[in-house]
Amino acid sequence: ISPLSGREKRDYAANFADFLADRKPGQPFCFWYGCEEPHRSYERGSGLRAGKKLADVVVPKSLPDSPVVRSDVLDYYLEIELYDDHLGRMIKMLEEIGELDNTLIVATSDNGMPFPRAKANLYDLGVRMPLAICWADRVKASRIVDDFVSLTDIAPTFLEAAGLPVPPQMTGRSLMNILLSDKSGRVDPKRDRVFAGSERTTWCRPNGAGYPGRSIRTYRWLYIRNYEPARWPAG
Repeated sequence: ISPLSGREKRDYAANFADFLADRKPGQPFCFWYGCEEPHRSYERGSGLRAGKKLADVVVPKSLPDSPVVRSDVLDYYLEIELYDDHLGRMIKMLEEIGELDNTLIVATSDNGMPFPRAKANLYDLGVRMPLAICWADRVKASRIVDDFVSLTDIAPTFLEAAGLPVPPQMTGRSLMNILLSDKSGRVDPKRDRVFAGSERTTWCRPNGAGYPGRSIRTYRWLYIRNYEPARWPAG
């Protein structure tokens, strides 16, 4: 990684092409594309140099609306576009080998945007992830579902999709009943809350002391309990 940029030198789409080339005909497969680019640091001003405009930035209400912040968000947008580009190339490969309709694709993130009050916090900007799922042969497209889900639900979803039993010790719940539904909005009434927790995102305090917190999010309320609020900085 360049010291001035978060943009990786690896070619994720090329890695996927190599992966597919090693696959035996008809062999089931699972590929995890973990893009590091949206992580900091960014090359300052890269978004502007790419032709993006400060006026197009959606500034979170928790951040000051200034040119510096807007430019920083544009740099972040640019990194996300790199992720999108590689994902698009991978999807095209699946289409070319005739496996796109037969492949369950899940696109999500592991945390919120790396900005104050977002990543490493239990506010919505820190724990509300992007999530898009497609499986052309089985999942109806063009739906927006408002049910609460957690990343712990992904593993049991994959197991059920593959026709395998879900171990009882798994705390996540498969999303297959939602994916196979043709409804939008709230589909599963039992999914009316989600739980999240935080301990430490970076080693920024003496002895690596964390900032433990827990939260419950419902459709109306967000409750956060911070157990060591006197610890600073939050990282």
